[in-house]
Amino acid sequence: MRENKQDSIEELRKALVESERRYKELLVDVDGRAREMAKVEFQAELTRLSTELAHDLRSPLQTITNSLFLMERKPGDTTYYPKIGEALNQATSLLDSFREYYRGYEITPMPGNINKLLTKALEDSQLPQTIKISIDLDQGVPETKIDLNKIKRVFTIIIKNAVEAMPSGGNLAIMTRIEGDKILTSVRDTGIGIPETVREKIFVAFGTKKRGGFGLGLAAAKRIVEAHGGDISFESQLEKGTTFTVAMPVSKRD
Repeated sequence: MRENKQDSIEELRKALVESERRYKELLVDVDGRAREMAKVEFQAELTRLSTELAHDLRSPLQTITNSLFLMERKPGDTTYYPKIGEALNQATSLLDSFREYYRGYEITPMPGNINKLLTKALEDSQLPQTIKISIDLDQGVPETKIDLNKIKRVFTIIIKNAVEAMPSGGNLAIMTRIEGDKILTSVRDTGIGIPETVREKIFVAFGTKKRGGFGLGLAAAKRIVEAHGGDISFESQLEKGTTFTVAMPVSKRD
């Protein structure tokens, strides 16, 4: 029995080492990219991001370290297992979210349909029964060259934020249309709205943090959309709701 407990502790130690390895790998990648860029502002931004990342990782990693120490002093005590598991999940999710953000500019375009990706993102989202959905997709939306997984991820992030803005339920309206050489996708909620104090930071990495979040989702969405030559914007009124609009260029046919 004691060997099983020791094995469990050893596995947790390995998981902690792996989290630290992934963090160091990210820092090396970020630092290397900073050296590639000549712009001082970009280097300063990466420094800020690294500092924020280290700050947010410190809490779960410290929880793991403390729990392992206490487990060694009380062999057989499994009360710390849930805390360690939760902290590991938090650290892993943070690292994955940060990786998604800073690699947002890396895209692999291929022919795809915005309507289909939007529908798939909606199907994969967990929507409570208290939210009523209306969908108005322009069937004339043509195929365009996009990174299918990343654009679907953008829609997933926006839909998730809309749902979280309506904790007591509401209406979610999704629409696509053609406007000039752009495909516009709008996601409108009837939620709490975005406070004036955070609107300027809504697309800034670590700029705004909701309970249980990292402040990276919309920042990653913006990088992904802009990597496609598109644009993402929003309009919001307190207690009335928010509309996010993604404008994607229609790619020219070869």
